[in-house]
Amino acid sequence: MSIFRELKRRNVFRVGIAYAVTSWLLLQVADIVLEIIVAPNWVMQVFMLALGLGFPLALFFAWAYELTPEGLKKEKDVDRSESIMSQTGRRLDFLIIAVLILALGYFAFDKFVLGPSRQATETGNAAIADKSIAVLAFTDLSPAGDQEYFSDGISEELLNVLAKIPGLRVAARTSSFQFKGENRDVIDIGQQLNVALVLEGSVRKAGVQIRITAQLVDASNGFHLWSETYDRELADIFAVQDEISAAIVNALKDHLGLQVEAVPRAITAANTEAHEAYLRGRYLVVQRTTATIEGAVREFEKAIALDPEYALGHAELAIATLLRVGVGGFGDLTATEAIARAAPHAELAMALDPTLAEAHVATGSLLMRQGNREEALTHFEQAIEINPNYSVVYARMAGLLAGGLGRYAEAFTATETATRLDPLSVTALVSYVFGLIARNRLDDADREIEKLAAFAPSWYAGMRSVRAAVGGKWADGVLGDLDALRIDPESVLWRKLLSWEFALIGLEKEALAISEAPPPGVLILFGRPGDAITTAEARLAEDPDSFYARYDLGLALAGTGDYASARPILEEMWQNSGGRVTQSGRFPPAAAVALIVIRRVAGEEAGVSELVAAIRDDVRRYREAGIVRRSVGFGADYETGLAAYLAGEREKGLALIAKGAEDGVFIMLTEAYLQALYDDPGFASIRANQEARQARERKRFLDIVCTDNPYAAVWQPAEGTCERFASTG
Repeated sequence: MSIFRELKRRNVFRVGIAYAVTSWLLLQVADIVLEIIVAPNWVMQVFMLALGLGFPLALFFAWAYELTPEGLKKEKDVDRSESIMSQTGRRLDFLIIAVLILALGYFAFDKFVLGPSRQATETGNAAIADKSIAVLAFTDLSPAGDQEYFSDGISEELLNVLAKIPGLRVAARTSSFQFKGENRDVIDIGQQLNVALVLEGSVRKAGVQIRITAQLVDASNGFHLWSETYDRELADIFAVQDEISAAIVNALKDHLGLQVEAVPRAITAANTEAHEAYLRGRYLVVQRTTATIEGAVREFEKAIALDPEYALGHAELAIATLLRVGVGGFGDLTATEAIARAAPHAELAMALDPTLAEAHVATGSLLMRQGNREEALTHFEQAIEINPNYSVVYARMAGLLAGGLGRYAEAFTATETATRLDPLSVTALVSYVFGLIARNRLDDADREIEKLAAFAPSWYAGMRSVRAAVGGKWADGVLGDLDALRIDPESVLWRKLLSWEFALIGLEKEALAISEAPPPGVLILFGRPGDAITTAEARLAEDPDSFYARYDLGLALAGTGDYASARPILEEMWQNSGGRVTQSGRFPPAAAVALIVIRRVAGEEAGVSELVAAIRDDVRRYREAGIVRRSVGFGADYETGLAAYLAGEREKGLALIAKGAEDGVFIMLTEAYLQALYDDPGFASIRANQEARQARERKRFLDIVCTDNPYAAVWQPAEGTCERFASTG
């Protein structure tokens, strides 16, 4: 009898296979369990050693012993005629098959369930492991507790110094200061901000004496890498900041392997009083309310009065002044007034220090207000070259690239960068969500929206409404913005948005009552063109340089059929557009459509062709950027369809318009310049479908608010609304 046959008869091979497969499965389970309970590494090592030592022992027992009905016996003591080795072998076969099935099940679970989440974690860890840092707001430990502006200022200036170091990613102030006053774990902060290191500290100011404590912490484990305390006189504040910056940079060089030739210096004023006024201004301006912006302007004015050559003070004064424009801003200045006040300070900041990133931002912002888009972009790009971590600039560039220049792909890239640098910025995150929804990346949008819940609840509700309304679910849009209004009852923004959304579902009284100044488009929609024109004219009279006021007036006049009055405004807008149609820029698609009809009525077909080509070019650019929808009023298919219809391609145009409407585009049905479309027999079904959807969405909304209104504290249906639509929907 050969040794091979004997090994087979005694089931040694089967025992070896069963032992190996079972050991592998046990190791996988142990790996998961030990990771969950955070067991030391040696526990797994001991377990592996025990299984390894057990293998030869298992083979030895399989060779030397046999499992009989009477128990374990030496193989030599078992009569061959009574041996049950074959039965034991079959049992081992079943055991091996069962363990293999379990192993395959685990393999599939690991690959398709655990794998993606593990990969995401590894990707996240890799991102966190890069050269990145967040500077938290230093704690004010002053005796009176009234130096928060000063401690914030020290933190921000250290952040700005670090932000200028090539190769180092620095979390923006908006995000890193979100944790001010919270006793949060540094590891948790590092994960939320996606950074490897955290700089924290405190400031104690008493009279002319100041103590600054700073410490650099590894965000992966909470270990301190460097710390120091500085006791100085206030007169030495700039030297102290440079000293701290140099120490931090040296620590970063050692820990991250940064190549830094020279440490950037903090921007200094001629005296500490001017510097303190600047710090108070920065403390106020970031709070973004009308009162704080106006207070910031006063502090910056004080700073430059104390130091007329303080370039940073002039730059920040220009930026804050431009924020005071009434429409969409924080104040009551017209665009004309804001430009006149900001221009001298932006120009002086550039003249005093053209290497200052803030000077370029001030100049770029001013040029944007003046309509000089290409020049503005150049200054924003220069600001980023000086300070690659200047997140606000990326956000402004995104708006300029998309709205003014129609460079949608580049705009989205800039938005992504702003979000990465400033992950807790409401402005950046909201813009990013809009971009994701426009590209139909709805799962990604849902994930980003959830981030808003913790620190911007009204925006969380508002963006959920935008997401919910996709595909023409207009009732969900109204409900979401009412949720936002319930959280922030004083918000003018939510009321203006609700005015449009009530209009979408055909609730006229609600649309006109929710906002003190309903948009002209809402007034036209409900057959009140005279009121629309009066509203737009009043706004333009108040602010002659306001693009939005001119646009509203031009479109309102065209919408009522007053082409003679509308044409000069729309032609001027077209000339100022640089020959581009852009969704939210100087010449939106609606303006192009209105001007096409006006020119056609005047018999100017050549002028029609260039505008149709511009609309098609706009569609091409945002299709190339992956955009499928832009807003409830315009989408890629609808815009393409209008261009085709106006170019004489009737069948193609109607088919695309119908497709856009099916995707949720709301088509205005009261615009004089679209009357030919309305009268087309092929449009009848499109109109009927929209009216049916409007009735359906209105009923869905009223079924909620007319029974047990959850928004009663901030809004009520108009008198008679619930009764009027009770039967008709």
